Amino acid sequence: MAEASEQPLVVDGKLESLPFHELVSWSRFEKLVCEFVQVTERLSPCHRYGSPGQAQAGIDIAGLSEDGRWHAFQVKHVAQFARADAKKALDLFLCGPRPYAATRLVIVTSCKTTRVQVRDLVHHYQTRNPHLVLELWDAEHLASRLRLQPRIVARYFGDHAAQRFCDADALEAFYKAGGSDEVGCLVHDADPISLEVHEAISVDEGAGPDEPVLPTYFRRPFDEELDAVVDKALAGVSGLKVLLADSSTGKTRAAWEAIQCLGKDWRLWHPADQEDLLASLGSVKPRTVVWLNEIDRYLLCGDSQRDEHVAARLTELLRDPRRTPVLVLGTAWHVHWTTMTTLSGGERAKTLALLTKCALPVPERFSDDEMAALLDMDRPADPRMLKAAREAEDGHIIQFLAGGPAQLERYANGSPTAQAVLHAAMDARRLGHGMDLPHSFLNDAATSYLTALQRDLAETDWFSRALQYLSAPCRGVRGPLASVPGFSATGTVNLGSYRLADYVELHGRRHRKPICPEEGFWDAAAEHAASARDRVSLSRAALERGRVAQAETLALAAAQYGDGAALSHLAGWIRENRKDEDPHVYYELAAELGDVDAQVTLAFRAENDGQLEKAERWYRKAIDRDSRRWDAIVGLASISSQRGDATHAIELYNKALSSGFFGARAVEYQARWLARRGQHALALLLTKLSFNSGNTEAYTGLAWTYMHEDTPRAIEVFKRAMAEGDVNAPRELSWTLEQEGERDEADRFCEIAVHLGETNTLRGLGIIRRRKGDLHAAAALFWRAYNLGLTYVLLELARLRKEEGRLKQAERLYWRALDEGQSSAACELVRILETKGRTLQAERLAGRSKDLLAALAKARAARGKYEAAEQLLLTLIAQGNPDLLVDLSNIRNQQGDQIGAEKMLRQAQEAGVPYATQWLAKLLDDRE
Repeated sequence: MAEASEQPLVVDGKLESLPFHELVSWSRFEKLVCEFVQVTERLSPCHRYGSPGQAQAGIDIAGLSEDGRWHAFQVKHVAQFARADAKKALDLFLCGPRPYAATRLVIVTSCKTTRVQVRDLVHHYQTRNPHLVLELWDAEHLASRLRLQPRIVARYFGDHAAQRFCDADALEAFYKAGGSDEVGCLVHDADPISLEVHEAISVDEGAGPDEPVLPTYFRRPFDEELDAVVDKALAGVSGLKVLLADSSTGKTRAAWEAIQCLGKDWRLWHPADQEDLLASLGSVKPRTVVWLNEIDRYLLCGDSQRDEHVAARLTELLRDPRRTPVLVLGTAWHVHWTTMTTLSGGERAKTLALLTKCALPVPERFSDDEMAALLDMDRPADPRMLKAAREAEDGHIIQFLAGGPAQLERYANGSPTAQAVLHAAMDARRLGHGMDLPHSFLNDAATSYLTALQRDLAETDWFSRALQYLSAPCRGVRGPLASVPGFSATGTVNLGSYRLADYVELHGRRHRKPICPEEGFWDAAAEHAASARDRVSLSRAALERGRVAQAETLALAAAQYGDGAALSHLAGWIRENRKDEDPHVYYELAAELGDVDAQVTLAFRAENDGQLEKAERWYRKAIDRDSRRWDAIVGLASISSQRGDATHAIELYNKALSSGFFGARAVEYQARWLARRGQHALALLLTKLSFNSGNTEAYTGLAWTYMHEDTPRAIEVFKRAMAEGDVNAPRELSWTLEQEGERDEADRFCEIAVHLGETNTLRGLGIIRRRKGDLHAAAALFWRAYNLGLTYVLLELARLRKEEGRLKQAERLYWRALDEGQSSAACELVRILETKGRTLQAERLAGRSKDLLAALAKARAARGKYEAAEQLLLTLIAQGNPDLLVDLSNIRNQQGDQIGAEKMLRQAQEAGVPYATQWLAKLLDDRE
């Protein structure tokens, strides 16, 4: 929140209560209540009790007061709470096991007020049970007490709501204290289940409340690396570590165990989502653990610019000497890690920089030695660990403990209707829907997974039966699809949502990757998806699979809820793939809804067309939405420059340049645009400013704008760059001059580049000379580069020998490159071995990875062994590698089977394989 001097210290009477019903999920309301009672009731520890799908004995939150008594809270995120609902809640608490022997129950509802009949019932139960305390809080009561808690109100409803709602004295005290209390709770008060550590299977169905929630922890070698990060934090050094593995492998539990050695003054903060993280990250103090379980929920939320902002804020936190030490712990699945750490056009540069060298792989299975040690433990063995050690397959101990096998067994043995519901849930999650899947969506979507006969034979209540079957607990953990209580607008029927077990979700991601849902799935999503953001994600997934009509329907549905991102994405797709269509109408709709990408696109188009007023209007709207949108700021500078207002243009350019790399890159792109319009002097000036602001590629970018069409000017730009101290310039000059036939000059600048440490210049120059046929000179350059430490140049030497027909030497070089860590050499070796007929050796080498097996298949096709090649590719595709459908299409096309090639590309398109749509369009065009 801002400084006290900038805030009104009076309550704005326009906000009489708080919009609890607008909280995004029941879980967030429950978390608010948990934080509130922990602070106001002085409970320690205080934690959420159990997890969705488990028997919770009528309570959601449990806390221990200073007098040693346990307090229980049942949280209901509903619009209405009737007498029957109250009776059920009270009976469940009074007649059940009453965890921790709690002596107080508070039912907390989000209803605005409470009916008289309900209050009378609670009073009646209180009279009959004088040894207990029974209370009922509604939204009015909760809000009245939250007036004194501006920090909590700000965290869950925003700064503005806190300023308008909270008591003036509380606000004044809050701002005087710096506007930000410490976030989170003490580490020793944290609850592992609330931190999303999986609960384990139950060996004995009658196990009592004294059984530990978590089984005995078994340390493995990777724990030592995790301990080292924690030790550094204890020594005062901030750090980040992300435990990397797929579902149910022990990542979160390992992180929980690692922080148990932290001192009593250490705190732990678990942000609810990306919004919560950004809102309160500035309040993190020294000796805080920032708990980012499933870190993709914070760094991979569909808006790459916002994701990058989160990465930048986390980097700032880790580097801030005033807040050291802080310890950021996260977990990630491989599929999400690959997306977060794959640089595409520089759009995730900050995320990549944040996550570099912080991954800690967690083995998915226990080794044979670990299994033996587990069975031979001296201390009394946890019966759950023993059961897992004896019954888990191939060392998958953690997955067994989390109930994964039982969940998959439930799925496999389900009726066609139950499987249809689960398939709809699996597909929704893997295609981008959020964790909570609405009841209405699943109901409509599941129908499209049934055949006509199955629909005719199904019972009238087939959907509710399927949900009951799928949500029943498995070995003490939640079922494959567990109920998540949700908010009902009317309160008459609380249908809620459902959440897929992550082990089942991962199974779906692996095994349903090639499948594209039928039209009914997409229609159900457009109608019933949980949020506009879910519709945006699913619209993109539909577009990736060639379902353009469905993508448009979803994009328009998202627009009705105020989100234009899908329309903007659709417009970009049309611009790239349907040159005869103008996507302007989609850009207009998206821009009017506030989509910044669309606003900048429209502004740029208007500027190109000379419509400066219209361009300025859209640029300003974009900046109003995102003040860090540097391309819009640079666009405004361009408008000012064209109008002759040089002073304002310089001011805007400097604003972008002073922001860092992305602002400087935006100025570089403006320079390129000016160069294409013939404004060379201004282009060169902006390039110099961009370079001086830290963009080391600015001159290279401008020079390549001129390349081929005006190569002499490109060379002059490189020389200017060299004079400005650009170490890239000699390398680029050497390569450009070689292409132009000026060999002596190319050699001169090559020597300068090498002297500056750019040994890759030798490799690039050698490649150009090899293409020109001067193999002897190329080999000399390659060997010199290798002797200077550029080991991967061995690959170029091997290719050169192969071109010369010296296959034995080429093979030896590839083996040498492989031994020196160049894994790409293996693909070439597989091809060489297969071509020479050394099939067994080729197969042994190819068995190392999927990519090598694909290379083997291509090599066999090149030898005319099409059937063997296809069989190998089909096996790999069945194992979850649909991208190889493109290779299979190429092989069939080589054989003249264009129909078969088209079929494979259509399957690839349905699986969402990148560029499958473009390859299919090209195939169809070539056929015509």
